[in-house]
Amino acid sequence: MFGGFGGLIGSFLVFLLLHSIPPMRRVKQSLINLLGKAGYYILYSLVSTGVLIWLIHEVWAAPYVELWSYEPWAARATAHIMPFSILFFVMGFLRPNPLSIGPGSGFDKTHMGVVGIMRHPILWGFALWAGAHLFANGSLAEVLFFAGLLLLSVGGMFIVDRRKRRLLGEESWIEISRGTSNIPFVGLIKGGNCRPTLKDLFGALLAILSFGLILWLHPILFNVSPLSGFF
Repeated sequence: MFGGFGGLIGSFLVFLLLHSIPPMRRVKQSLINLLGKAGYYILYSLVSTGVLIWLIHEVWAAPYVELWSYEPWAARATAHIMPFSILFFVMGFLRPNPLSIGPGSGFDKTHMGVVGIMRHPILWGFALWAGAHLFANGSLAEVLFFAGLLLLSVGGMFIVDRRKRRLLGEESWIEISRGTSNIPFVGLIKGGNCRPTLKDLFGALLAILSFGLILWLHPILFNVSPLSGFF
């Protein structure tokens, strides 16, 4: 019916449905009441990982329809963007940030770190990952996969903004978000700062180690060495 793309479409719809649960407060709270907080996050992480693996499998299993051919410059673009993607993702994951996804308590406006550069570093890291891989992957299934995740990441920034504005209250949200922006570096122009904390420095170190791990695992998992794009 979908020309061999039914599995990809179905898995992506399940992926979207799964990631619509956290913003749905009543549904999320019901699951937490049923499973406990730790149980909810463990189960959600396991199911999310399983659905992502399923989605990637369907990308590989879909018919090959070339939209653009591989070019060496595309591999270089991907390789040079990915360190920033990993850096933003890891630092954002560790950094207290009541304005975005991830931990919220402990945020210090005098030392905003990566949050002063971009309000949603985790989503920006994910968006850069998806956008970077579009350059070097020109089949229809790969484009649907990476473009879909790119749109989900960018659109998620505005969805999270709306949800956090409602949860924090208009006045509190405006106060906390002053000096931040969805667009990188604009918050600094508006009076924000990017002074780091120890968590930012630890996040940068962990990002370097994560990048090294990816360089090692990528050829094993995907039969492509990211190092080829650097040279």
